[in-house]
Amino acid sequence: RSVVNLGEIKTDFAPKLLVMEMPKQRGEKMVKYNYPDNYKLNNANKTASPPLSSLTLGQSFSANNWGLSTPNDNDMAISDSGIVISVINTNIYVKNTITNFTNSFKSLSVFTQPVNNNHQEFDPKVMYDPLRDRFVLVCLVGFVNTTSKIVIGYSQTSDPNGNWNLYTLPGNPLNNSLWTDYPMISMTEKELFLSVNLLVDNMPWQTGFVETVVWQMKKDSGYAGLPSIAVLHNNIKFNGKNIRNLCPVKGGSQLHKPNMYFVSNRNLASQNDSVFLVNITDTIGAPTGTLTAKVMVSNQPYYFPPPGTQTVITDSLATNDCRNLGAFFENGQIQYVHNTANPSNSLCSIYYGVITSPASASPVATGYIIPNDTVNFAYPNISYAGKSNTDNTAIISFDHGSRKINAGCSAIKADGLGNYSPVLRIQNGSTYVNLLAGSLERWGDYSGSQLKYNNPGEVWISGYNSYLYSNPYPNAHRAWVAQIGLDPGLLLSAKNTAKETNAGALVFPNPAKDIFSVELNLTQPEDLTFELFDQQGKLIKILLQEWVKIKYNVFSFNTRDLNAGLYILKITGNKTSITKKVAVN
Repeated sequence: RSVVNLGEIKTDFAPKLLVMEMPKQRGEKMVKYNYPDNYKLNNANKTASPPLSSLTLGQSFSANNWGLSTPNDNDMAISDSGIVISVINTNIYVKNTITNFTNSFKSLSVFTQPVNNNHQEFDPKVMYDPLRDRFVLVCLVGFVNTTSKIVIGYSQTSDPNGNWNLYTLPGNPLNNSLWTDYPMISMTEKELFLSVNLLVDNMPWQTGFVETVVWQMKKDSGYAGLPSIAVLHNNIKFNGKNIRNLCPVKGGSQLHKPNMYFVSNRNLASQNDSVFLVNITDTIGAPTGTLTAKVMVSNQPYYFPPPGTQTVITDSLATNDCRNLGAFFENGQIQYVHNTANPSNSLCSIYYGVITSPASASPVATGYIIPNDTVNFAYPNISYAGKSNTDNTAIISFDHGSRKINAGCSAIKADGLGNYSPVLRIQNGSTYVNLLAGSLERWGDYSGSQLKYNNPGEVWISGYNSYLYSNPYPNAHRAWVAQIGLDPGLLLSAKNTAKETNAGALVFPNPAKDIFSVELNLTQPEDLTFELFDQQGKLIKILLQEWVKIKYNVFSFNTRDLNAGLYILKITGNKTSITKKVAVN
């Protein structure tokens, strides 16, 4: 265990490596089955006159600006006292929504530094524990089995600007030359659950997948800084095949005990109706603890999602696949969401599923596709918003975009029966996104959503928003955080919509005022070390040590904490040796 104090961090170089090429989307064979198309039956008359009342928008503001990395991979959590933590692939943003004061803006690199040997951080997840009034923040490190690990931070108090206890888990836990990707977290009253995918080095995430495993951990040990108690569940299969991308089911109105459910599907099929339900039934060491897996056939098939359109025809937004992206358990049922194609118009939309009687021998899965006529919907998340044991209201948030609307975020209310409110347009983007070589940009891989536990009916979300950054990357993306309520009286804080602003200066390549960037063009992948020296050749900082993929990459770091003068950046590997002078004003 190590300790980091978020509020006392003074020097933050925030090194980041941006791979400039989008991985191929369909790396596995697409299989289509002849399922009955129930879309029209399940969605009849759902668009003419939405029967549910409209949602209300409260506070709405830009959180994490672009951090020289794509995709956003944004998530958020909010405490009962109104403190928001917003995370993206590069940084952590903390804001008190009552005082409107931004407390911290730090990189994942400097947060994980006590337990991270200069390898790249990605895929952050954050969650609030209403029983302990604490936060948990998880991120991954390293893209090959030799550097891969999981960093888990537990806040020691309710103040995220104070001390965090940091722990690590192995990214290659089975010692079989695999690395960890794509974390998802949830909690019960006593434990933290983390699902991750294990992948083969140097293969696309589609074809390099081997299995999904689940870590089960004691929360109170983490909060107290005691030795970590963690159990690994692997070999999670149905009919001899590994179940892929297990999405943990969070509590609805509260944290539940002791079961933890996980939902999954055949997320790379072109069309399918299988829904998997995995159940870990008790706490660590309990004699009654079991892991079971069931399969259901949904009445509504789901479809492999197409890319989302942008306001320029030259760039589209990737939607990856149909994996489950959010779920909750309340009133004896599970509600969940993921991407799908809309068979009525071939746009990307949201699949909304409900599993009744999940603890029974024969649970039932019912699915709906949220109607959309001209706008693509993608990367949803879901939180419970009801107020009683007969109220199954949920708020589904998602990203949007079209030929006429720049990428932003929206929300809709649902009742578990296929009825919806009108779409609440939270924030449109101000430009199209153009960060990668080629025509396919990143639009995910997930978004954030959480019920504010001490105010039923109020949900906070973190979505995607395109905006003008600065040259040479003017068309970037950021995280957008918003407060949503079932009615205006639920929103305790005044509405405060932020104005569009440009982010800080990016000077490329020299002289640097805030950020220094250098382009790399590798003919083959290799381990690279990025070191910063002063004019006398004294090492100031090893900024990054990472396995770097082929072709175009951009490495960057903050120079704000350096004195004015001349510095030397050295990039070395087995076949690469690059030296760059960095002039800081």
